[in-house]
Amino acid sequence: MKFLKIFAMATVVLALGAGIASSQTGSWAPLTNQPPGVTLGPMLQLRDGRILVHEEQSGNARDWWILTPSTTGSYLSGTWTSGGQLPSNYAPFYFGSQVLNDGKTVVIEGGEYNFGTADWTTLGAIGTVSGSTFTWAANSPPSGWGTIGDAESTVLANGKYMQANCCTAQNAIFNGPNSWTVTGSVKQPSNDESGFTLLTTDEVLTVDAKSDPNCSTSTGSELYNQGTGAWRCGPNTVGRLYNPADEELGAAVLMYNNQVIQFGGNVVATNVYDVATSAWANGPVPSGGLDQADGPAALEPNGKVLAMLSPGLFQGGCQFVEYDPLNPTTLSNTANPANCPSDSSFVGHLMILPTGQIMFTDLSGTVEIYTPVPGFAAGVKQPFIVSAHTNLPMLPLNNVLGGYYFNGLTENNGYGDDYQGRTNYPLVRLTSYSTAQVYYGITHDESTHSINPNRVLMTTMFDRPGGLPTGSYKTEVIANGIVSSNYVVFQAP
Repeated sequence: MKFLKIFAMATVVLALGAGIASSQTGSWAPLTNQPPGVTLGPMLQLRDGRILVHEEQSGNARDWWILTPSTTGSYLSGTWTSGGQLPSNYAPFYFGSQVLNDGKTVVIEGGEYNFGTADWTTLGAIGTVSGSTFTWAANSPPSGWGTIGDAESTVLANGKYMQANCCTAQNAIFNGPNSWTVTGSVKQPSNDESGFTLLTTDEVLTVDAKSDPNCSTSTGSELYNQGTGAWRCGPNTVGRLYNPADEELGAAVLMYNNQVIQFGGNVVATNVYDVATSAWANGPVPSGGLDQADGPAALEPNGKVLAMLSPGLFQGGCQFVEYDPLNPTTLSNTANPANCPSDSSFVGHLMILPTGQIMFTDLSGTVEIYTPVPGFAAGVKQPFIVSAHTNLPMLPLNNVLGGYYFNGLTENNGYGDDYQGRTNYPLVRLTSYSTAQVYYGITHDESTHSINPNRVLMTTMFDRPGGLPTGSYKTEVIANGIVSSNYVVFQAP
């Protein structure tokens, strides 16, 4: 539990000796149009290419904001509009969140705090996108649950949203408004401080953040089978990645080599999980006493993992690092955004953009974007559109694209509990041949949510964006910032 977090947020000071960026492989730039006098945190990628962002601790936590890219597709020069307001009794910090496969629904569940008071609330809300309008309505918790809090969530390979209960071992599957089905409980005593990571096997990985008597270990991991709805004991990590005094863990990110890097919490360590062999190995040890007692990480298209670290528990002194699986014994310092090193890692949020850049928020009024070194990692599979035709009519609704790797090979963005900003679903980018203006279709109802690279042909549907001018459009599929290797030409309207 994180009683210290709001206090720490108000008392973060510059920590000396955290290190200076020694390998500036990427670069940061602030948005041209910063949010309108508000502080922002968790981000979600909408199915029309816009970014939904939550107003945070010094603002009104009922409010959401939307960043719309410019006419050229730039998020750096994007513009802000309202993303609506949560119900009057619900203003959460640290909660579960997912964008659903229907293309129009966002679900927010729980909160460690509500209106700034520690609560571990069961309140939730459903957001509905309709063109430029975003509306929110209350959503009931699973029957009998007394807490949800800051618990983790994921969308399974079968497309179903699974939400954990922070303070028990319970998990549930979302059926629709105010409706849930209980699924398997984890083996450890509770889900608190752990995270969910979808794997290429269609299983979900969690690393235990406490001693697990059911698996007879204090270094446990677990795997969830969506077919049986049950968790099983997984292999042990190499050493304990959490401090029993606080049970915090860091981010877990599945990489393009089919391995997961797990950052330690208030422990100076990392581990790497090999999905193919189901075994853990030591990862690089962060330098300078850095760890990740809550904090973000995101996978770059070039295969490196960008992560925000800081020393100890909720202390200032942040440093951004990159993990390169081609150099697996080292975490290399990289450039810092403006508020490092004063930030603590827990205030940070990272999310890959359709451009391959990474957006960063830190509960402040400054939003920045990291541009990685260009190029694709070995193992990357670009989305591929099957039967790429020209001059197809673009229907108002339910245009169908078939192909491979439309979901990418990873959820891409990690944190642990508290924040989920997954991007493992297709976006459809439409570029006008006459004006070069960029639009996004509204994707929905893909045939699978699996990230298994051996999955057979999949499909996604997309709707024509409102107000699309007549003309020809180069049509590409994007997953996790990686653009398809081919395209289709659609005629609109």
